[in-house]
Amino acid sequence: MYKQLSINKNQYPINFTSQGKPKARAADSVKTKGGLRKIKKYFLDRKQYRNYCLFIVGIATGYRCSDLLRLKFSDFFNEDYSFKKELDIIEQKTRKRRKMPITGNMRNAIKLYAEKSGTLNLDDYVFKSREGHNKPIDVSSARRIFNKMETDLNLPYHCSTHFLRKTFAYWFVNKYKNDMTAIATLQEMLNHSSEKITLRYCGIEKERQNEMIEGLDGLWGEILN
Repeated sequence: MYKQLSINKNQYPINFTSQGKPKARAADSVKTKGGLRKIKKYFLDRKQYRNYCLFIVGIATGYRCSDLLRLKFSDFFNEDYSFKKELDIIEQKTRKRRKMPITGNMRNAIKLYAEKSGTLNLDDYVFKSREGHNKPIDVSSARRIFNKMETDLNLPYHCSTHFLRKTFAYWFVNKYKNDMTAIATLQEMLNHSSEKITLRYCGIEKERQNEMIEGLDGLWGEILN
């Protein structure tokens, strides 16, 4: 008989939670414009305007999913239904205030969603569940939405709920790569303890490592061929 192998969580702590359970696969950032357009088209083609709005607001703010789902229309609109200039929330995890401009893309997504749903009540949660009265979807439901999207589109990256925040981080650094203050600014926004953590978080560090290894492979080709 074969002896059953057991995994020692102390031997491989990086793969397990503090409760000894296997860690969930980490989310990836979407690093191509084509990938972003494909996701946009997926939700709009299926007339999933709420989910499309969640995608847009998520990548535009970098808020955690738990904070996104607590947003109400009153966070976006004044009492006269004109748009506010910025979102102003207390982050659930850090208990810190974080303000973000309400950008044109966010306004367009919110307006489309409101028009298609036919109602806009300031007291309503934006990402409302179809179950119960004025109740937001939970993080597990959001995860299922993005996991299904990933499967349906056969995407080469993992889209759990954190992919929105990571995508925001990646494109922030990509947009301002020539700005010496960009990493420090993003580090502060994401509340990271070091720039190295921020680079690793948005996938820049790994991307740079791969570029360097591929460059080295080209050198081996010159030498060995």
